[in-house]
Amino acid sequence: MSRLGLTAERIGKDFGVSGSRVEQIITLKSGALEYPWIIRAYLLSKAAAQGVELTPLTALRGNPHDYWFLDGDFIDRGEID
Repeated sequence: MSRLGLTAERIGKDFGVSGSRVEQIITLKSGALEYPWIIRAYLLSKAAAQGVELTPLTALRGNPHDYWFLDGDFIDRGEID
């Protein structure tokens, strides 16, 4: 987030949630397995748009559609409650 100049509050505004909700999600305490993947996709998209190379993520790797326990359609919608 810092390499992109983003704060939890800024990300929260983009999703219509609070910064504290984003903090819960990025610390993997959201309760919904798909939410961190949504934030991941958001960050990767912002990085690509800004031409910023991010440090590889360690907890969320690969394509979420390859994991049977994730709802890929939910992730693709990109919505957070």
